[in-house]
Amino acid sequence: MPSEIELLPDDTAHDRRRRAHALTIPEQIANRVAAAIVNGEYRDGERLREQELAEAFGVSRGPVREALRALERYSLAILLPRRGAYVVGISLGVIAEAFNVRAALAGIAARQLTRRGDASATAVAELEAALSHADSLVELPAQDSIRFQHAIRETARCVYRHCGAGHIERALNDQVDRSIWGLMWRAQPLDFHSRERRLESIAYWRQVLAAVRAGNEHAAEQHIRAEILATRDSVIAALGVVRGESVDPALMFRD
Repeated sequence: MPSEIELLPDDTAHDRRRRAHALTIPEQIANRVAAAIVNGEYRDGERLREQELAEAFGVSRGPVREALRALERYSLAILLPRRGAYVVGISLGVIAEAFNVRAALAGIAARQLTRRGDASATAVAELEAALSHADSLVELPAQDSIRFQHAIRETARCVYRHCGAGHIERALNDQVDRSIWGLMWRAQPLDFHSRERRLESIAYWRQVLAAVRAGNEHAAEQHIRAEILATRDSVIAALGVVRGESVDPALMFRD
């Protein structure tokens, strides 16, 4: 646990415009504690003590209380009157399920985008630019993998923004902003540590771009799903080592 709070990096210029504010201290604390829960540093039912967290982060207990309320909204903690806050454990299976849901939603978005024909031209241009930016970050050292992660996220958002299905776009954004899927990425990079994995991701996205250009909706859906499921596999493998756990193989399907 860090001894003081520092501002976490914004995702992209688009994120900065969308959020229009830096993360507050309670948000940063919530993100860090959420990452610790995901990593298995806190176990199901373990107490989250306000004073200990305040001392660890170098803040008063007020911001910690706000952070704990945020964790409760994300179903990562439960606050009991006169008893305090307790961790709600999250299994690797739940994390795998979150990726599976996102893969399904993203596949629909890619299919919808491809079916739009001429209306996808703007999306193709944005995809090309975003993918070019991600490609320029392939050689970054492992400790800077979060920058590549953010570039890939922006590449995906090009698809979501232009898919023409407002409900699907909102569902994907809500998963980032209001679910464990988004929360667990904010304080730590979970994928793209190696050059090989980054190149694999770029290759998947080039296939998505080619499929959209060709009007092949099935291929567009297949390739975007494959990329997200590859990220799932990488994240689950890494967290499995850290947590000393395994996941139900039935959840780790591939198309």
